Amino acid sequence: MVEVCLRQFAGRIGPMLSLITLVLLATQALAQIANITQPTYDFILKYGRLSNVAYCVRAPGPYDLESDFTCGKTCAHFPNVTLDYQFGGNFFSTSITGFLAHDHTKKEKYIVFRGTFSLADALTDALFLQKPYLADLPPLNTTNINSTSSSARVDCPDCEIHDGFQKAYRETMVNMQDNLVHFLGNNTDYKLYITGHSLGAATALLMGINLKNLGFDPLVITYGQPRVGNKAFADYADSLFFKPGDNGMDITADRRLYRVTHWNDIVVGVPFWSGYTHTLGEVYISYPDVAGPIEYVNACAGPDNNQCHYGSFNLFARINILKNHCSYLNWIFYCAFNVDKREMMIDPPRIDKRVEHWSGKFTDVEVTERMMYEASYPM
Repeated sequence: MVEVCLRQFAGRIGPMLSLITLVLLATQALAQIANITQPTYDFILKYGRLSNVAYCVRAPGPYDLESDFTCGKTCAHFPNVTLDYQFGGNFFSTSITGFLAHDHTKKEKYIVFRGTFSLADALTDALFLQKPYLADLPPLNTTNINSTSSSARVDCPDCEIHDGFQKAYRETMVNMQDNLVHFLGNNTDYKLYITGHSLGAATALLMGINLKNLGFDPLVITYGQPRVGNKAFADYADSLFFKPGDNGMDITADRRLYRVTHWNDIVVGVPFWSGYTHTLGEVYISYPDVAGPIEYVNACAGPDNNQCHYGSFNLFARINILKNHCSYLNWIFYCAFNVDKREMMIDPPRIDKRVEHWSGKFTDVEVTERMMYEASYPM
């Protein structure tokens, strides 16, 4: 009798243990992380700096990024880059601001989008609070963003994205599409890179999908990107940028999406309600401050990895929103604080000769601003 009971118990518990084992193995697989190499670290640093340059574009308002691609310290990292076009709407426009540029020496082309800076940008971000629903995708297989043709639709009927991002992308394309077509038609043998921070990161992802569907092969690098759409959209994006079965962790030559996140960056976790899902491709910086060492940067498997941003929640740390959202090996957004100080930003002598060099040229307030900048901004 006892033997019969044991057999029955084993028969019942066996499948349960198998299920638990499968769940544990799946959880372990999704929690995979890998160290990155120095070239990958340098790559992430480079495009973070390029994303920072977008904050020097003063739109709305007069542009501060000069035609010779000078804007101060950050632009100095790109001596061979030529500016093609700057774009952005007026003060109340939801059009995203950014620029198009190229580097003939490296045979590279860049599409760069700025994050939240103006009142209009903030209103675009706030739309997910006012209208917490997902909207239909704009046509992302044409440069005519207002096309009503049935053929101008992405083959993903269940895909939906954040309503504010959808509207902003449409308006941005209306403002830049003619120049974009011209830009894409030149130097067609050059590698194409798309990057952006925050709101600009969401726009960069949509632009990457748009150009993928047009036959281009862009490499997309986003920083501090919020969740853009639902699971169907995330899966669709993954199908464009990753091979079938890829978990997004391996960094190879044919990888086409890097979604860079930072420790306790609250923007990466929004919108946080049901329906929104991240794509694959996360590269997580776990260092709390700027300029994190390479050992604090890991490639992550899966869209929400407990060993990466998804598992880094710290309520008190997340209160420091600006620092966490702007610390991506380099400060992103800080160019915006210095847009009218170009002469001061062109690499004046450091602290020991500051007073002599600046005597009679700048006000005490400007000198103080520069001292604060030098103390906090990695050169």
